[in-house]
Amino acid sequence: MQRRPLILSGLVHDLHASAACWGLRRSGLSPLWPTSLAGEDVPPISLHCDEDTAWQASGWLDEASIGAVWYRRARSPEEFPRALPADVAFLRTEWARFLRNVYAVSDELSDRLWVNRPAAASSAENKLVQLRAARRCGWRLPATLVSNDPDAIRRFAARHQRVIYKPFMPHTWEEAGSGRMHSSFARLVEPGMLESDDSLSMCPGIYQAYVDKQFDLRVVAIGDRFFTVRLRGTGGEALVDWRVHTYAPDLAAEACPLPAGCQARLESLMRELGLAAGSFDLVVDRAGDVHFLEVNQSGQFLFLEEMVESLPLLQAICAMLAEGRTDYSLDASTEITYRAYMASDHHQSWWEGVRGQLEADTRAGSWLSVE
Repeated sequence: MQRRPLILSGLVHDLHASAACWGLRRSGLSPLWPTSLAGEDVPPISLHCDEDTAWQASGWLDEASIGAVWYRRARSPEEFPRALPADVAFLRTEWARFLRNVYAVSDELSDRLWVNRPAAASSAENKLVQLRAARRCGWRLPATLVSNDPDAIRRFAARHQRVIYKPFMPHTWEEAGSGRMHSSFARLVEPGMLESDDSLSMCPGIYQAYVDKQFDLRVVAIGDRFFTVRLRGTGGEALVDWRVHTYAPDLAAEACPLPAGCQARLESLMRELGLAAGSFDLVVDRAGDVHFLEVNQSGQFLFLEEMVESLPLLQAICAMLAEGRTDYSLDASTEITYRAYMASDHHQSWWEGVRGQLEADTRAGSWLSVE
């Protein structure tokens, strides 16, 4: 029996999980994507050890039936339809702690491929850990201040003149009354942003000296393969934060080779962080030097294949999960593409379910946050 890839994402609106399921089925596999690990359609899990054996797992981490694991957007169960309302808070806490324990010993359960291993994924989400590792691996870094000290922030801005502010995690919220939506992305610091002590001290932030850049590079590492996209304005100009322009007509995206020396440093950084996959943000300055900004170990990448169809990103993640190894092969004849997925009945069915969930959440006054 061929082992099933397991996709751990508790978000019903996870486009990447849906697309990977479609692609893996096209490859003849039957992936398991439980939106809740407490669901009735998920095999219960047990872990066992004694004085003669290390930890062994059955159920949805069974060695014989489950292959590679995509630790995509793992979530603890929130809903328990058969439980008494008074017990739900207790069940949520127990599940959260139980899964934290399972993931903590995941290295001992088998030698299967995790994308990425939970401990490494959790550590790599920390911006300071990333920057420390990047420095060890020889990357150029912009001068950086992480602080909620108004005086320190003002001194940093005065010293470097052009400074970028960015949050630890992008956030979207609705303005009361007008209904306007706002998002926090990287932006140049303006003098008025530094006037209020309360504003600066209440919210810690990341401040970096602005790199006078030619363009941005988004590098998607999927196992041993690196897929690189050059991002800049359609007029050839650099953008402060290209993410603001992702679906705008003023963003130009094109596949390009990695600059010399970058692949070796990326491979070193992935080993340092313990990652099998990740999306890296780099910038190239006017002198042609490459600077590291950050890595998102579970970053979105299918939008890049939508913009540059020659990039086989969906095929690559499916091949790595199917083969359970980072040195997977890519079959040029395989029609596992983002375009084909978007045109499939699988996508249409998934989207109808997501739309119904979004409408229900809107009626209930809640919002789903897409990272």
